[in-house]
Amino acid sequence: MKNIFNKLRQKELIIVSAIVFLIILLAYGLLSPRMGFYWDDWPFAWFLKFFGPTEFIESFRPFRPFLGPIFTVTTALFGGDPFTWQLVGLTFRFLLSLEIWYVLRLVWPAQKWNTMWVVLLFTVYPGYQQQWVSLTHINQEIIPLTWLIASFGVTTYAIRNEHLRKRLTVLALILQAMGLFATEYFFGLEILRFAFLLAIFAEASFTRKDVLKKAAFSWLPYFCVWILNAAWIYTYHHSAAYSSYGINILSGASLAPLAIGNEILTTISLSGFISWLNTFSIISTMDGSLTQIISVVILLISTSVIFIFMRFLSNGTTDQRTIKKDSWGQWAMSIGLVAIFAGRLPSWAAGLPLKLEFDYDRFFISIMFGASIFIVGLADFILKDGKRKVFILSLLIGMSTAYQFSIANTYRRDTANQQDFFWQLAWRIPALEKNTALLTYELPIKYVSDIQLTAPLNWVYAPQISDRSIPHVLLYLKTRFNPATFQDGQPIDIKYRTVDFNGSTSNSIVIYKEADGCLRVLDSIYANADTVPGANYFLLNAIPLSNPDLIQTKAPQPVMDESLFGAEPAHGWCYFYEKAELARQQNDWEQVVKLYDQAGKNGFSASMPVENLPFIEAFALTGDTNTAIKLTERTIKEQNTLCPALYTVWNRAGSSDEVEIILKNGCKP
Repeated sequence: MKNIFNKLRQKELIIVSAIVFLIILLAYGLLSPRMGFYWDDWPFAWFLKFFGPTEFIESFRPFRPFLGPIFTVTTALFGGDPFTWQLVGLTFRFLLSLEIWYVLRLVWPAQKWNTMWVVLLFTVYPGYQQQWVSLTHINQEIIPLTWLIASFGVTTYAIRNEHLRKRLTVLALILQAMGLFATEYFFGLEILRFAFLLAIFAEASFTRKDVLKKAAFSWLPYFCVWILNAAWIYTYHHSAAYSSYGINILSGASLAPLAIGNEILTTISLSGFISWLNTFSIISTMDGSLTQIISVVILLISTSVIFIFMRFLSNGTTDQRTIKKDSWGQWAMSIGLVAIFAGRLPSWAAGLPLKLEFDYDRFFISIMFGASIFIVGLADFILKDGKRKVFILSLLIGMSTAYQFSIANTYRRDTANQQDFFWQLAWRIPALEKNTALLTYELPIKYVSDIQLTAPLNWVYAPQISDRSIPHVLLYLKTRFNPATFQDGQPIDIKYRTVDFNGSTSNSIVIYKEADGCLRVLDSIYANADTVPGANYFLLNAIPLSNPDLIQTKAPQPVMDESLFGAEPAHGWCYFYEKAELARQQNDWEQVVKLYDQAGKNGFSASMPVENLPFIEAFALTGDTNTAIKLTERTIKEQNTLCPALYTVWNRAGSSDEVEIILKNGCKP
């Protein structure tokens, strides 16, 4: 057995790659086939489909002009399939972790095992929870970060191989420029190069002054590119061509001592401690769900593999202490803290908050390298080498791996929710008049907002785009309108990167969907404010403007791209409800009754009491008063707040003494 471990130690790169691959697979890859598009993935995929890869050049010009070519190349290579992009995301995440390992092994060759701890923690850092927004983040952040880390690697290799230094410095400068100019996310991380240079020169018997001088001299060409990048960012962000976040770091409020102190405490606590502690939430409440069971299995597997690898493969060896006076742990903690704040600098400069929630957690991508170095340095300083350190860090990596899987499952559910929403929309709305806006307060979809959902909306209802004017838009009332000025005839002009929507509140349809219910088209007659008791004022204020006549009821059901929206689901209750609502809109009450009977024969019933309303009216109008009354009684019993809506339904259908008694008795306060 000892000989086996010795042989494995000699094949370090192979075994490191295998461990990193396993952790990435467990954390991010198991649910890849069931992932879709999220956040800006949707508009990017839409632009690719309808305008081609070169569209990204113009699309990113007002934001990050050097990102456009990256998107153009990668989308031309990989296309627009969601599963393909999940695989691309896993591949780049694997390569990035190996890059980190390579750089740290060059910086601290005597710290073999501490380096490995940093790599593993970096790989599953729990603060960053957007691995699955792959089309967006692979291009916007991961590729530029890969270039920047590669630049660090070339620099450190050049320092270790003096005879190649001049040629490699040129390559490192090119990679540095590619990583920094593509996006401002990693602007602050350049300081890590200087820290690594200090660590390398500190190995030799130089005085501190000499170490600082040599590091500064070696860093000088990179510092010049860094300053050039800072000048570019400032100049471009203040030019007429730029249209995105401003630079707010120079405001008096941002530089106030109290504000700076609060920012320091928040950044350290969130990135260095709370993000790791949050991983224990997967076992804090044992609910016996399948997700939790799988998460626990992943926890056990990953913790055991890492513990065995780090404990027994090292065979009792410890990392050598090469830093004079200060321990490696203190050195690493210092560098880690510097890297944490350096990573936070760009988002702080833009006035954006750091939060462990979507979508602000994307800012942790520039922090996770520093946070991983910091936590390993802290463990090394407090625990030293030994079983306790190995066990605690192995457990932390195992918890983070399982936690990332649990987050992956929320993305999987969100894909299912997206597909469910669009299939219900297709069942209820076969086609839409041009320049129609869909308005809603918000939808039970977590990882996509309204303006991003505009892309799949047009994908479904406008399969052919002939110009730069998109025919449909989906907007959240809570974020796009002022309720005090919201009124009929208000223009809706949306700039959607390189295309536009021009419409009006007069040409809008208000929709509503609760998490457990079916999609509903609201209007002033059949689905007015009484049918959404307790709804937000934004929604209630918009209902009178909803115009269902903009729905082309006679059109065939739209063709749905299966790779995006999945295969048509089995026809459950919501299918029959949506088709019944569509039939009701055409005053085909007999068809409404038939659909209810079909649903009943298949064992389906209303998922929410309000969904009984069109069927109550249909039975009453077609002469089956008894069934209408039974449904009325059931609805009152399940949701008494729908009584005003029931009165309205029966007033239209023709109330009777029996119905009046039922409503009077059942609707008592």
